[in-house]
Amino acid sequence: MIGAWISGMAGKPTTGSASVVAVTFLVYAVGLLLVVVGDALSRLAFGLSDAVFWLGIGAMVLWSGRILIGREASRSERVAVVTMLGGALYLVKLFHSPNQFTFHDEILHVRTIGDIATSGRLFERNPLLLVSPLYPGLEIVTNVVAGITGGDVFLAGVVVAGSARLVLMGALFFLFEHASGDSRLAGIGVLVYAANPNFLLFDAQFSYETLALTLAVVALVLTAAGISSSRLGLLTTIVVIGATIATHHITAYVLIGILGIWTVVQMIPGWRRKADGTPLSSLAITIVGVLVWIGLVASETLLYLGPRVVDALEFFRFLIGQSAARPLFTSSAGDVAPVVERLVGVAGVLLILVALPIGLWHGFRHLRDHPLAVTLGIIASTYPATLALRLTARGSEESSRTPEFVFLGVAFVVALAVGAPLRLPSAALASVRQRLRGRIAVPVLTVIFVGGVIIGTPRWARLPGPYLPSADTRSIEAEGVAAAKWSLQHLGTSNRIVTDRINRILMGAYGRQTPVTEFADQIKTWSLFYTSTFSPTDRAILRAGRIDYLIVDLRLPSVRPLTRVYFENGEPGKVAAAGGLTYDGLTKFEHVPGVDIVFDSGNLRIYDVRAISGDAGPSS
Repeated sequence: MIGAWISGMAGKPTTGSASVVAVTFLVYAVGLLLVVVGDALSRLAFGLSDAVFWLGIGAMVLWSGRILIGREASRSERVAVVTMLGGALYLVKLFHSPNQFTFHDEILHVRTIGDIATSGRLFERNPLLLVSPLYPGLEIVTNVVAGITGGDVFLAGVVVAGSARLVLMGALFFLFEHASGDSRLAGIGVLVYAANPNFLLFDAQFSYETLALTLAVVALVLTAAGISSSRLGLLTTIVVIGATIATHHITAYVLIGILGIWTVVQMIPGWRRKADGTPLSSLAITIVGVLVWIGLVASETLLYLGPRVVDALEFFRFLIGQSAARPLFTSSAGDVAPVVERLVGVAGVLLILVALPIGLWHGFRHLRDHPLAVTLGIIASTYPATLALRLTARGSEESSRTPEFVFLGVAFVVALAVGAPLRLPSAALASVRQRLRGRIAVPVLTVIFVGGVIIGTPRWARLPGPYLPSADTRSIEAEGVAAAKWSLQHLGTSNRIVTDRINRILMGAYGRQTPVTEFADQIKTWSLFYTSTFSPTDRAILRAGRIDYLIVDLRLPSVRPLTRVYFENGEPGKVAAAGGLTYDGLTKFEHVPGVDIVFDSGNLRIYDVRAISGDAGPSS
């Protein structure tokens, strides 16, 4: 029904940019209204929330596809549509959390920006995310915006992330247009890129990758335009690349990889005839900048990345039978996605896999003399490998961080498959085939988009809703935030605490406390809650970690964590998978002499254990 409605609206050629923009605005407004209604129904735990949400998303994507795939729209209209689409999809994320940051990574950066604002210094240690202060680009920009807007960090974060999204859409358009020489293919490519699993929510959150990704694509556009041939252009390129390096480590490394491939391709004799841009100079700037930054500021990054490399290698253990396959579309708590979602998710992936060889063939025939186009094709060819990583639990986590980069190539190649001209002996036959492909392409791209969202965000996190224990965005609620702010006001800052994964980030960000973890301190603090009686081992852990307070969440027992762990990686996986955390394990400290309950909100309790640990108390 909705497809027929949109097709009917778009059945006649457009008469001008104003009409296209006006109708697009109307469709997006209706789509966003449906998304808001879906969010509201989800908060009330109504069963129709998913259907209404998808209806709104479908309306926006179908209309965008109709305009961008069609041949009637002008270049300016296509730029307007992709920019408005980026803004509308960013609002989907904002409507999910309209009043505060609720995504896991957002809370981590709240701590870093708070440290900068409080101390007036960069590179203060963040116990929640050790590498965050080493890449403060996001926080620097946000602090500046906060100063302009009156100091509200949430508002400033929304402005920064939203602006980054709008710039990203325009930069992607110009990048794909330069690679293909066709504004229509560029518009289709941007729409396909928006279908990557991390686009709708993950790369719209207040996180360093959100800004760095935009900066990296802008750097690629500047390189493609050959702007570094002038002094001002070179300075601009250096500033943008430098900002990327100072904002996010992984994005900077990926930028080196893309520029490296581009440089090698451009140096091959067959491609020199149509050399585009100056990737070698940009590559040199990026490599030198990364090495200098790591050497002077961020040497700890190498230790942070080590475990991630090990996780990615888990796939090879799977191939030789030493690691079990991960059940797809199944949460760590055992919840299985609905059949329809599984079918659409698989269909979206299969459609991409079908489109890639078609697009690569079109690219080989018509764009093989364009180094940037060849580079994007090589990047697209890595897509199947990233899918393979999803077959293991540890590899899946690393695979989930690749779509925003791999889709730079996938989007371009799929756009070639969808929109490249058909060259047939009969012009009439080619015209009929072209129109038929255009009609099929709109629903195909919609399936790819919806499938990407399904793969990228689990159902319980996709929409807001009632509180769920140990479920990231669904676990960020008023009681936990209030307890963290209470700790700041009444206990002071920098107390050494132990608590579960969610309250750890809240206490660290809003309470400015110092969590003690196995990852950061090499002390198995999670084991304090895995026995029902207080033991000499528990006493030794408290003393070794110089623990001041324990924060327990009484909603955790008998509930399987949707994020795979109650506390952190390293705890007994079988206990978490079975929902085996017990009430006795969390409350055993009440019966230990010298331990006091200093806070009790009903669900959350704070135990003062300084009498046991021998710690002198808070540092401020």
